[in-house]
Amino acid sequence: MNATTDNDFHDGAENVDWAALAPEGGARIPELLGQLAGSDTALSELHDIIRFPAPGHLAAPRAVDFLVDTACAEPTPATDRWRPLSLLLELVAGHAEDRLPEPRDLDQWREEVAWATSNDADTVREQYRSWAEEAPDEQHHHRMRNRLAVMERPGGAALLRAELETHEAVRARIPDLVGLLRGPDNRGGMDRAGEWVSYLLGFLAASVANTADAERITAEITGASQVLLAKDLRPAPKPPTSLRDAMTMTDSGEPLPAELFALGLVASPTDTDTSVGLTHQMAGGNLYNSFAAAVAMVLIHGENTPREALRRIGRGGGTTVGYEGLFNESWPHCGGHSPRVLGFLALGRAGDRARRLRLDILPGLVKGEEDSRAVVTGAGLEMVLGPRSKGYTAEEHAAADYDEETLKVLWAIAELPDSAWEDEEFRDTLRAWALPDDPEGFRALAGVEAEPEPEDEPAAPAAGPGRAPDAPGPGGLLGRLFGGGR
Repeated sequence: MNATTDNDFHDGAENVDWAALAPEGGARIPELLGQLAGSDTALSELHDIIRFPAPGHLAAPRAVDFLVDTACAEPTPATDRWRPLSLLLELVAGHAEDRLPEPRDLDQWREEVAWATSNDADTVREQYRSWAEEAPDEQHHHRMRNRLAVMERPGGAALLRAELETHEAVRARIPDLVGLLRGPDNRGGMDRAGEWVSYLLGFLAASVANTADAERITAEITGASQVLLAKDLRPAPKPPTSLRDAMTMTDSGEPLPAELFALGLVASPTDTDTSVGLTHQMAGGNLYNSFAAAVAMVLIHGENTPREALRRIGRGGGTTVGYEGLFNESWPHCGGHSPRVLGFLALGRAGDRARRLRLDILPGLVKGEEDSRAVVTGAGLEMVLGPRSKGYTAEEHAAADYDEETLKVLWAIAELPDSAWEDEEFRDTLRAWALPDDPEGFRALAGVEAEPEPEDEPAAPAAGPGRAPDAPGPGGLLGRLFGGGR
């Protein structure tokens, strides 16, 4: 990590014309950068100004170095490093659904941005619209649809360029970021920096053209985590030398589940050492690490995933913790989707080998993940019916003799309460496969009777200390980070 003093890791912020880059709130960026490490409010406000694709995202590439410096600075308390790292993660993986299951081709992304910024906006919008309609799979559909939504904003092409520049700026700081994988302060306790930086590094290197980055990150994680050593080969942990050490050093010597997540995105299938290390983790007796390592094996080996990994994922889902708890422990909550949703999408990398697993996970997601219902529904329909671009007709569905797997997906959708059908994106997804977009018609097709509407929730308890009676719960970025994931 770079050596710095108390004040110099955001020195120079006043010299940037933030107001020009982010007319709405940009003038406050130097102040917010200075407060960021110790303030949830500063984190939330800065996120709202520079998030993608807000107009202020043009400022994000310039903010990256200040964020990384804050996270890596010696004076920043270890318990505060998560704030700049979580914001960097949102900047890098704000649309995580179009990054999974297959890695992005970084060179192709660069070419696409060059094309979008050198052509007139109408031409670019029309092309994105066509690409979204003709997409060969749901991942590409979401990527093109997200790009189209940006291009429909004023200055859309510049925002697309800023997104790429932000990614490149964070990639340039990998040599500094990997330092946060080491040390008991970064690896122990709650909201540890080693966990957040693992999430970030995983998404940074999850691109086809990032071979050198991926190799560097893999080496740093395996070097910091002892994942390459079976338990009986590891040195005994050093005992604490003081009462303070005994109270604060909670690094168990085990790999962090988030590190196993990152290895799944960055390690090469030809890296036998890492695969053997993950195999040791699967059999190591730690439920969370066993599950995270098994999922990592799926991401690394895809359709060549060893059957043992698939079995362990399914076994984990059947525990009292379940898929939700296990994914929450090892996967990030970013881009508005829960860890379980991102994990469900990622398992698609194994194709038909993970089909039964994903069909096992899907009903709970369709029912319980309202914000991701359309994304999950599209992935499920694609799994059993094929891509949306195939050209379906209502007549085909009326005459179809669905197999058991297709019925499982259709029944999961049909059992949703009427209120779920108010989501226009969800209904658009059904229409893409020429399925009925009203609950009565869909249930008739699937042969399912309506489920009763859930009862009204009980009245909220009396306000606790420090909270007004009508104060809302956590929302926005902080609500995502702590309200339902991780």
